[in-house]
Amino acid sequence: MKIRAAVPGDVPAIMQIGHETWPATYAFAGAEYIAHGLANWWSREATERMLEFTSVLIAEDDAGPVGVGNVDLRAEAAVVWKLYVLPRAQGSGAGSALLRELVALAGDKPVRLAYADGNERAGRFYAAHGFRELRRDPSEHPGWPGYVWLQRSIDQIPGR
Repeated sequence: MKIRAAVPGDVPAIMQIGHETWPATYAFAGAEYIAHGLANWWSREATERMLEFTSVLIAEDDAGPVGVGNVDLRAEAAVVWKLYVLPRAQGSGAGSALLRELVALAGDKPVRLAYADGNERAGRFYAAHGFRELRRDPSEHPGWPGYVWLQRSIDQIPGR
């Protein structure tokens, strides 16, 4: 598994990862939630903005890109906005490798992220990587899940 910085030529692959992962990941939230997320967060424009304003990493195996993650380093706490791995590569270590590298990019900043309430698999994954619950935000849209915000402080990183 190789982790590398994303480049503008990766936009189609990043979009494909989103379009393959979102329907399965958020089936519990409903078709409207999935359609909204794909249109707003996985469009060409949104993906290009992500590359412009955040640090974006790609996980690759021999077949090409299998995962994507990004971290926004502009605030006091770094924020991981996306971490997705194609269904065929889940369990391969790609998600863990991406998360380790995103946390490393944050340096001495605490790292925050959120997952949709009800995505128990994400909750277990992040807890296993040292993230602890910070708060829960209710959804502003009836019927959609709220968000569980987590944080990993610098003192929770092994070797620090």
